[in-house]
Amino acid sequence: MTVQLSHALSERYIDSSGECVVVAHGKAKGISEPVTVKLRAERSPKIVNVDDRGRQVAFEDFLNECAVLQDSSNSGHTPRFLGAGTVQQDSSMPYPDGYIHTIVMSTVPGENVGQILLDLSERERNIIRDQLASVLEYMRQKGWYYSDPKPGNLMYLVDLESAILPDKVEDRITPTSNIVEMFGVWDEYARRSDRRIKPWV
Repeated sequence: MTVQLSHALSERYIDSSGECVVVAHGKAKGISEPVTVKLRAERSPKIVNVDDRGRQVAFEDFLNECAVLQDSSNSGHTPRFLGAGTVQQDSSMPYPDGYIHTIVMSTVPGENVGQILLDLSERERNIIRDQLASVLEYMRQKGWYYSDPKPGNLMYLVDLESAILPDKVEDRITPTSNIVEMFGVWDEYARRSDRRIKPWV
């Protein structure tokens, strides 16, 4: 699948895997709708020290993310999996001969909850809670569990990079389940509200 990137949405570094992870919008050949692309690019060993085991874990994480995205595509609140692959970086890139793992998915409308938290009404936060519980329950039924709950991983949808296959699957997930509360949207809202600028007394 040929993809032309338009603009990056986020970029971060994962030292444990030696990767730079970029999420971007783009256009895929043969697909009329805009797509979201996640790139996991290997960084030079001159910059990060990652052994063969670290690279193997990075590859397994990539495969897991593809699998959970495929399994969750029909949840109604996550992107649809469109394709994935691995290419080699060329000479114009930061680490020639390094890999780039790529996942192409549909673009889901929404904003990063961590960035708009204070602008959300109680009703909107409750909608997010219900959607989150629905997605997590859908994933649980498919055998997956979410391992990194935090507001920045929400966009009225869930960033599926942190999904794992647990040894034991929890009971049914509802809006009041611990895993939903662990995302911290509601506690974080209260904390940030308290930190708003207050007048001098």
